[in-house]
Amino acid sequence: MTIVWVPSAKRDLSSISACHESADGKAKASGVLQRIVHGASRLIEKPFLGHVSDSVDGVLELHVENTPYLLPYRVVDRHVRILRVFHESQDRPSAWQIE
Repeated sequence: MTIVWVPSAKRDLSSISACHESADGKAKASGVLQRIVHGASRLIEKPFLGHVSDSVDGVLELHVENTPYLLPYRVVDRHVRILRVFHESQDRPSAWQIE
């Protein structure tokens, strides 16, 4: 399996980094991003580790340990496609953008 961060997920990572950097500094922002990426990397060996989304068919969601972040994703062929990076307090959309 390979991890693919779709453009919307990459934008989320950039926004999360900027938010943490402005509030807590570069070191904190880097640490948060490392935890998110590490969490996603767990899906390489166990692509069905997440739970089934309550709101969208065909989407799994993985809670990133020690963070308030959630990774909605799809398993497509031999790829885990990370669709977004959401803070747990955010409302989930009724459909996930694939790209």
